[in-house]
Amino acid sequence: MVPEIDVVSFKKRLDARAEGKDDFFVLDVRNPNEQQIALVPGTDKLIPVSELAARIEEIKSQIDKEILVYCRSGGRSGMACGILDQAGFKSYKNVAGGTLAYSDLVDPNMQKY
Repeated sequence: MVPEIDVVSFKKRLDARAEGKDDFFVLDVRNPNEQQIALVPGTDKLIPVSELAARIEEIKSQIDKEILVYCRSGGRSGMACGILDQAGFKSYKNVAGGTLAYSDLVDPNMQKY
């Protein structure tokens, strides 16, 4: 079972981080064209889930931080959490519902696709 965070809690943590009160890393595992449609403010890195295992070194410096992973609906980010686990990351959460839930519950101006 992959640990999850709901989008409302995710937004609260993003706000706290912007104020210097929290520290974590936000990973978007969608494709670049999807990020052009809808982007969660505060995203640190985009690596498509299909490339994550091969590009894991790009985020190894974040291994001691909690990684919050999102995609469009939560499926790919769940798979990405498995890849992080296999690569030795200990603290990660899937953002449940992805950008679709973020649009529904946090930012209705975020475009859905």
